[in-house]
Amino acid sequence: MKLKLDKFTWIVLALVAILLVAAVVTVSRSGAQQPLEYRTDDSPEAPVVNAFIAFQKGDMAVARRQYSAQVLKEVDSVTGYGPLRGEPYYGDASRRLRLIETNVDDQNPDRAYVSFAIDNYSTGGLFNQGQTWSTDRVVEVIREDGAWKINAQEFFY
Repeated sequence: MKLKLDKFTWIVLALVAILLVAAVVTVSRSGAQQPLEYRTDDSPEAPVVNAFIAFQKGDMAVARRQYSAQVLKEVDSVTGYGPLRGEPYYGDASRRLRLIETNVDDQNPDRAYVSFAIDNYSTGGLFNQGQTWSTDRVVEVIREDGAWKINAQEFFY
């Protein structure tokens, strides 16, 4: 017995195949994490991106270079654990930084405010569905010794 499919069935099968291919392509493209690379440009966003990456990599020397002298003085004056002295702890969450907006101060061109979001994803829970959440923040950056520096105790937790 030979099974013959009508046009409608072929169209439905073709659409299912196209949707399946589209889903595979979408997951494979969006699931790949972009490599973390430090920024070398002279922009107010650069120290924010570089500090975030340095904390992700556990590179405290690079992280410290992104902060103003005043912040480093404040952090170093506290005894015990400090985010710029010890190993940062982020748990099992995957993290991504998204820059949202940068506003240079009209009164002082050596001061800017960088708005960003940190997207978090952690695995676990019932049926291992995980959790996704974001936090929006604004950090002040200043020009110090010819480079932009973070002028707040923002350690990207």
